[in-house]
Amino acid sequence: MTDPTDLPAAVVERLRRRDATTRIAVVGASNDPAKYGNVVVCNLSSKGYAVLPVNPGEKEIAGLPSFPDVASAPGPIHVAVFVTPPPVTLRVLQSLDPARIDAVWFQDGSFDDAVLADAGQRFANVVHHACIMVVTAALKA
Repeated sequence: MTDPTDLPAAVVERLRRRDATTRIAVVGASNDPAKYGNVVVCNLSSKGYAVLPVNPGEKEIAGLPSFPDVASAPGPIHVAVFVTPPPVTLRVLQSLDPARIDAVWFQDGSFDDAVLADAGQRFANVVHHACIMVVTAALKA
């Protein structure tokens, strides 16, 4: 497990809140319970976070309204979690407004060198090589 002290402090403090004031977009969310995009949505939602599933082909995921893209999700986004293949991740990442998103979090398999280079140039808080479900389970409010 990744030690939360190895992660950006602003991200850890936001995730400690464990309530609906912490808004997490899950890019690559899915209705298929066998897919990671569904597991992440359900896990984070069960912990009390405001989860915003992002999938252009779904209107609802795990009982939550789904958005076709991150720009369509309302309000500020504190963490955008990616569970998409690197080419999709890069395309979506390049469409994001860094002023609206506090952090980007890349689950294993969702990033490559190009994704990390782009994210590092545009976002203050970038997390990779850490599972958001494991980290949030380890955090104490």
